[in-house]
Amino acid sequence: MQISKKEKEIVDKAINHWESKGLIDNQKAKELDETLEIKPFNWQSLAYYSFLFAVVSLLIAVISIFADKALLDLIDSLISTSYITKSITFLGLSALFFWLDYRYNLKKKRKKYSKEVFSFFGCIFLAIASGFISFLFGMEENPGTFILGLAILYFILAVIRKKELLWLFGITALVIAFGAITHNIGKENNLFVGMNFPMRYTIFGALILVATYFINKTDKLKPFVDPTYWSGLIIFFMALWFLTIFGNYNSYEKWLEIRQYYLWWYSLLLLLASFAAILIGIKKEDPLLKNIGMSFIFLNLYTRYFEYFWDELHKALFFGIIAVSFWLIGKKAEKIWDSSDG
Repeated sequence: MQISKKEKEIVDKAINHWESKGLIDNQKAKELDETLEIKPFNWQSLAYYSFLFAVVSLLIAVISIFADKALLDLIDSLISTSYITKSITFLGLSALFFWLDYRYNLKKKRKKYSKEVFSFFGCIFLAIASGFISFLFGMEENPGTFILGLAILYFILAVIRKKELLWLFGITALVIAFGAITHNIGKENNLFVGMNFPMRYTIFGALILVATYFINKTDKLKPFVDPTYWSGLIIFFMALWFLTIFGNYNSYEKWLEIRQYYLWWYSLLLLLASFAAILIGIKKEDPLLKNIGMSFIFLNLYTRYFEYFWDELHKALFFGIIAVSFWLIGKKAEKIWDSSDG
């Protein structure tokens, strides 16, 4: 049986205790010890997170390009063809990469994460094609509905191909579509149903977490529970953190007029949500929820410290306190690491 180093130490102590109490003899203790094997380094997890960071980085790069109209105009001028030609070209490239993904998955049983490169570029080219199609229909000023359609298409492809990567593209497109649609509806006063962006994305993140419950009840959607769950957590807590900084104000000028301590109850809300995440994470044995709760407690406290005491406190003392606190955290982590290595 393969177990971790920490688990091996616990089992060894148990075996030694049983042997010292005469519950088992020396021969039996050796036999039990020989059945244990320390787990090798988890290369699969390293591969997963490496490819995940690569995908996220490339996705951010692509989103950054499409957020820059000047850069889009430059790309458009370099490719001096009609929007119809561009749309058909990139749709063809998208279809080609999705077909390569299908063929590659038939032939290769291993390389679980590297083979996702074909579906990744299929999604990217599909997004580019969708952008040119939106230009073709004159929807560049109001792209939210079009992006929503793209999100639905990603979700359908994810279910058909049973791929988390496609589902994550769907969630990303849904996040962008939500922002674009609500911005267009409330562009007169920059509020949507009385909510600015941090407030509405806090609600949006909570709705994604609620959706996770229903996704888990549907057999065809169960493979997508985890990416939906952690996406909802990140969106909810990040939006709530931004809410503690900017409040529910609809303009930069209005925000400058208020003092940060007026927003104390948003900070309290984030603190309560973080503690709740830790308690539920411990009770449910959910390390992701627990770690997010702990991370946002620290982020909340340091943000408030920066807001309330930056002007009153000497900068050297401020950064000195941060240095000492992180040194103490590091020492605690080092102690845990040393004890686990034996």
